[in-house]
Amino acid sequence: MTVFNIYCDESRHTSDKGDRYAVIGALQCPRDEKKALVHRIHSLQALHNAHGELGWKRLSPNRARFYDDLLDIFLDTPFLNFRCIVVDRHNLDHERYNDGSPELGFYKLYYQMLVHWLEPSHEYRLYLDWQQNAASNRFRDLKTVLTRKLSGRAHVLSLEPVWSDNQPMVQLADLLIGAVGYAWNERDKAEGASKAKIDFLRRLEAGLARPSMARGTAKGEKKFNVFDWQGRV
Repeated sequence: MTVFNIYCDESRHTSDKGDRYAVIGALQCPRDEKKALVHRIHSLQALHNAHGELGWKRLSPNRARFYDDLLDIFLDTPFLNFRCIVVDRHNLDHERYNDGSPELGFYKLYYQMLVHWLEPSHEYRLYLDWQQNAASNRFRDLKTVLTRKLSGRAHVLSLEPVWSDNQPMVQLADLLIGAVGYAWNERDKAEGASKAKIDFLRRLEAGLARPSMARGTAKGEKKFNVFDWQGRV
């Protein structure tokens, strides 16, 4: 039975209201491969003198080569997989479905992203970027609901919040989530769009052999799964 680590983050959940689509996503790797992966990322940072966080917001022209090499790590590592859920915020009705709580709706979407990804006969440790929640039980409740739903199949060993500033794997998840959100919200077509971010997005699309990142994928897609959510929450 393999133990997997899953590193989760989100983009445009509470930020720019001009963005129609929010993205919640995660990076998955075998637990016994995590240390070597983090070492590779740190070595790459040292090589390019690209210290500090490496998420989407830090992508800039003077760091473009570092991000190209970082993307190659993801694309060339067969056991490193990504999944995200893309949500049209126009379809969210928190008053009707969540007792007026956007926070509750947010964690329901986290559940949707994760529950269809965790495979039978494996064990998982989940790490979520820390959020300031109005309700203190959100992380515990998410683990409880996942455990109940997956009983007898996948086993959730733990679910805990972490600070992303010292978690390169969460930051790498943030980078990929940011690229998806950039495409779905057509930021790449906006006046003054970042050339560095557009170039990264195009390299990601080419590396995955996809014409556009702004599309959902088949449910069984392993490497880079994009769940175009059409439900209600």
